[in-house]
Amino acid sequence: MTVNTSCDGTPTLLGENEWELRVYSSLQCIAALSRQWEELLAIAPCNRAFASREWYAASSNKQSSWSPLLVAAFYGKTIMGILPLVIDHEDNTVKFPHHAADYNDAIVRNADPNLAAELLSYAFAASRGCRRMVLSKLRPDSCCAQTVPLFCARSGFQCDWREIDSYRYASLPPSFDAYLNSQSKGFRKDIRRTMRDLDSNGLAIREVHPDKFDSSTLPELLITLAVARHGANCSFTRTEYVQRFLRDVLPPLFRNGHLRVFAIFEGERVVALDLCMVNHRGLSTWNGGFLPEIEYYSPGSALFAFEIQQAIASGLQEFDFTRGEEAYKHRWTNRSYIVGELELRR
Repeated sequence: MTVNTSCDGTPTLLGENEWELRVYSSLQCIAALSRQWEELLAIAPCNRAFASREWYAASSNKQSSWSPLLVAAFYGKTIMGILPLVIDHEDNTVKFPHHAADYNDAIVRNADPNLAAELLSYAFAASRGCRRMVLSKLRPDSCCAQTVPLFCARSGFQCDWREIDSYRYASLPPSFDAYLNSQSKGFRKDIRRTMRDLDSNGLAIREVHPDKFDSSTLPELLITLAVARHGANCSFTRTEYVQRFLRDVLPPLFRNGHLRVFAIFEGERVVALDLCMVNHRGLSTWNGGFLPEIEYYSPGSALFAFEIQQAIASGLQEFDFTRGEEAYKHRWTNRSYIVGELELRR
């Protein structure tokens, strides 16, 4: 495999069937990978929103001590993998920068752990003397997690794997009725009553599509409904960075299909909202809110039920509630991921 240490990813002259690793250290140069990044996201087994170029670019600006460190693998002209990291100059550590992401990973064609290990090794070598690489929020089936036995067998590295959290999810059967029948009698009764109450009071649940909804208005709608739901505790209003992040990230993810939007309508007015991130196996509920005037109708439960119904209709296998041990998540779910952290030291 040929490596290229150029900070702008400029390729060397290679044959059509040769491997090459390229290092990128500026967001302007990384933007040139947009088309190939999208191509890779469509087939790689990762969360397509959290692993998107938009999420990475917006997150990389969060801390002044961070600088981009992205390694891309090519086979001839075909992109095979992307590892989007930063160097944190405050603690001399290589890490994922991803703000508010529930999962992190390398983006690797065919989920090849050997290629993921090569990307990690080369990123470490290109990290300007950093002694540690700490990669958090890794699912056990992630490409980065699958490199642990490979690094444990290599000399020159100390490798540690730590379990840091448990994320709840529902493994979905072939039909929504089968899902309801797998739950308690009380749960089924509550969900059916909630859906009837919405309908009888003129409220409708729909998925919102980018061809019929102005994507640029999505961040402000989310902020408005989240503030209405959480008041002063809403994290979206705490810093200007967070609001800028939402405006930079949500519209393109929505247009590209990496983010699905579900809403409750009163006529044409959106009174409740939930955003779901897309991965190769299912949906992950991420954030939302609703107006206090409809709290009586349990809008959160109604949206979850509708989203699970739509996930099953789309042929997906799971609905992920991600981090947090809130009691309601245990009612909706039947399995969990033990999410971990990989640390490499020279």
